[in-house]
Amino acid sequence: MCSLTQESNQTRFVRHGTTSKHQNVENSAGIRQRMSALWPLHPLLAAAAFVLFLPSSYYLNAGFTVWFHNITVFYFLTDVEFLRRLLIVMGTSINLGWYAAVGSDLYRHGRFCHILYMNMPAPMKAAMVGGDGRVLYTPASLCMKLASHALDAALHPGVVYALWRAHGRGRPSSRRDVVTWPTVAGAYAVSRLWSVVHTGYNGGGVGLFYFGYDVYHIHDLDSWLPAYLAEGLFFSVLATVLVSRRRGA
Repeated sequence: MCSLTQESNQTRFVRHGTTSKHQNVENSAGIRQRMSALWPLHPLLAAAAFVLFLPSSYYLNAGFTVWFHNITVFYFLTDVEFLRRLLIVMGTSINLGWYAAVGSDLYRHGRFCHILYMNMPAPMKAAMVGGDGRVLYTPASLCMKLASHALDAALHPGVVYALWRAHGRGRPSSRRDVVTWPTVAGAYAVSRLWSVVHTGYNGGGVGLFYFGYDVYHIHDLDSWLPAYLAEGLFFSVLATVLVSRRRGA
């Protein structure tokens, strides 16, 4: 009799466990179905949200990296695969230009990452830059400088690396399609558009290469040229690769 009772309890436990598993599967399926209805957003809906709610400070007198991050957010909202490839190319060119500018400032003027410290958010900048615009070298500023470098690494190469890993996950052969004429031309066009917008907005007429003090807080204009040279060299290399691919096909 005791054996029958134990078997009955075991049967109920197994049935209860099986029912719970089925319920969990159904709940998970329901969550995925609801998520798929919300995300990804239709590109037109995401574009309308950007137009309506994005503050002008995020695209006017905003650094090219800010434009890059805006497009990255748009990609995450819409999951448009082409944008991921475009962003990898665009982000790489930004990194090369940015670190060329930083390196040039160090080589020519002995200023280590002053451009970085002077363009951090206001609360961080206040701890690193004095009222006269000079970078501070005090124990109190050290922690904020370290935080600035951490943010720089995360938001410049970090974002590009994450996009690169996401693109190649599970299909390494697809990484070849990052460098294509549409992605290279598109990334270069966005860069020139940024320059045209900021040259025109700041009263300089039409210019494909912006030079000025309106976007970044900088000591002088010396770092613009190295940034554009690094960018131009990068796109020239990509164009050469694409031409050689076509000839070898």
